[in-house]
Amino acid sequence: MLLPVSAVIPTLDRRGRLQRTVAGLLAQDRRPSEIIIIDASDAPVTAADLPPPSAGVRLLCQPASQRGAAAQRNQGVALATQPHVLFMDDDVDLQPGCIATLWSALQSNPRLGAAGAVLSNQHYHPPGRGLRFIYRLLGCPADGSLAAQFCGPALNFLPAPDSPTGAAEWLNLCCTLCRGEALPRPPLLSFFTGYSLLEDAALTAQMHRRWDLVALPAAVYHDYRPAAYKDRVFARERMEMTNRWFVMTNILQRRHPGWALRFACYQLLMLLLLLLRADRWGQFPAAAAGKIAGAWKIAIHSRRWKGYPS
Repeated sequence: MLLPVSAVIPTLDRRGRLQRTVAGLLAQDRRPSEIIIIDASDAPVTAADLPPPSAGVRLLCQPASQRGAAAQRNQGVALATQPHVLFMDDDVDLQPGCIATLWSALQSNPRLGAAGAVLSNQHYHPPGRGLRFIYRLLGCPADGSLAAQFCGPALNFLPAPDSPTGAAEWLNLCCTLCRGEALPRPPLLSFFTGYSLLEDAALTAQMHRRWDLVALPAAVYHDYRPAAYKDRVFARERMEMTNRWFVMTNILQRRHPGWALRFACYQLLMLLLLLLRADRWGQFPAAAAGKIAGAWKIAIHSRRWKGYPS
């Protein structure tokens, strides 16, 4: 059965993995009416490189106008013709009934702006007592689960597969079905460049101001392979600093000096945790340098960042 859904998949140099993802999507009992691939590879895929679509499914492959997850997703949404958008990564395996579960959730609740799949191999694990106390000091709730919450200095916790309601304050875009009318235009801010982080949290947190969000155990396996920048500790930590600061101040509107202090404490905690793990000691100098570079960038540019819509 075809659904009035446009699936948008950004990709880069993962032709074989993309083929598997598209094949899994086409094997669903409920399928999107169109699949849009935005490829930033030097040799972008064409429809001939992918599994042939089911009858009635439109398969569109386009080279990326700008490399980066946010820009490629925006390019795909601009091409979409259906009233619902399914954001997907290029490295997910869908179990039978996954898309049907997300679709049923949206149809059962008109206030629901997006339904995301809880990843079977990446989900919330309750923190220990000590770490939970630290999270409380950073501004997170003292009681209850932190699953799918967006609290403190922009700390986004993964959803839990056993949540009784699935209610979420943010969703990742590995496999998330959205109402088109609930999406900002463009959906993702141009602040987020490259294969960055927190762009999905920023988008869905904006949606959450007017719409409900839900994370469902829809059986998705994320065959996670970090982008190249994540292997470069300095660049990764600089991006982590700047992106989290941007989301805290522009998206969550947490601009009081007290939040800046919590943000600084969180970043110091992350460095401390590197020192507590023998297998990560070697990363400490580059991580510390990256965070210092991020702090310097924040000091120089944060006023200009306030011009981004929030």
